[in-house]
Amino acid sequence: MTALSLLRHAIGLLTMQPLKTLTVIGPALALMIGLSILIAFTAPDILANADSSPLGAVPSNWILLVALALSYSLMAILWHRHTLSGLGTPPPLSATLLLSYLWRVVLLTGIQISLSLALIVPLLVSSQHSGAEGEAPAFLSVILTTFVTQLLLVWLSLRLSLILPAAAIGAPIRMVQSWRYTSPVARTLWSIAAILAIFNTALTIVVTRFDLTTPIHTLVLELPVYVFEGMLIFSILTTLYARQVHDTPMNPK
Repeated sequence: MTALSLLRHAIGLLTMQPLKTLTVIGPALALMIGLSILIAFTAPDILANADSSPLGAVPSNWILLVALALSYSLMAILWHRHTLSGLGTPPPLSATLLLSYLWRVVLLTGIQISLSLALIVPLLVSSQHSGAEGEAPAFLSVILTTFVTQLLLVWLSLRLSLILPAAAIGAPIRMVQSWRYTSPVARTLWSIAAILAIFNTALTIVVTRFDLTTPIHTLVLELPVYVFEGMLIFSILTTLYARQVHDTPMNPK
C-alpha cells in the first residue's frame, strides 16, 4: 500500500457519492455547525483563541466545547459505521458505544498533548531567542515547530487510532494491537503524515500572515477545512482498519 493509493482510496470514499456522504454525517455536521455558530455569538474568545481564556470563568463555555467535541466524535462514528458496514452489521448506536469511543478519544488526546508539550516547549524557547534578533527568524521557528509537531503527532495518531473505527463498530481492540497492525505500513504513514503536516502548516501560515483569527474567519474558513481534513483522516483510518485488521479491500459506497 503506497501513500498515494491510500490517499486516493480515502478521498474516493468521500467523493464517490458526495450526497451519500452528506446524508451519513448530516446529523452530526448540522449539530457541529449549529454549535459553532452559537459559540461564535456567545463565546467568541473560544474561536478567536484569545490570550485570556474564558474557560475557567464561564462553566457554560466548557459545556459548549464538550458538546462540539461530541458532535465531531459522532461524525466520526457515523462515518466509520457506514464505511465498514461490509464487515458485518455493527451493534446499534447506543450511549455505551458512544462512551466506549469517547474514552478512547480522550486517551489519544492525552498522549498527543503530552507529546506536544515535550516537543513544543523547547522549540518555543528557541523561537523566543530567535525573536530577539528579528521577526523573520521567530516566524520561521514557529513554522518549523508547527511542521515538526504536526508530523510526529499525525504519524503517531495514525499508528494508534485503529482503536477508533474498531470501537465505532463494536469490535474494540487495544492500542498495542493498533500499533502492531500498522507496523507493515509505518513508512507509508510517514508520507501521509508529512502531507497532512504540510497542509496544516500552510493553513497556520495563512491564518498568521493575514490575521484571520476572528470568530467569523474561524467559522467561515477554518471550520470547513477542519471538517474536510477530519473526514479524510476518518477515511484513512477506515481503510487501514479494513485492510490491516481484516485484510479486506474496500470499495467506495
